[in-house]
Amino acid sequence: MPPTYSTIIGYFTIPTVAGWIIQAGGMGSYGRNVNQTAGRAGSMAGSVAGAAAGNMVGRAGKLLK
Repeated sequence: MPPTYSTIIGYFTIPTVAGWIIQAGGMGSYGRNVNQTAGRAGSMAGSVAGAAAGNMVGRAGKLLK
């Protein structure tokens, strides 16, 4: 069965429209929010680890005196 005109037009236009939606802030802003959240979580984990390490060094320093 040969393709219809609507099938051919849809084949070329749907990816273009989907690209416009993503560029206009659809999936692009979602991805940016995911990256920001991951960055915040990593930063929080780093700060907790730094605080714990600083606490241990401080306690070890008191024991050595």
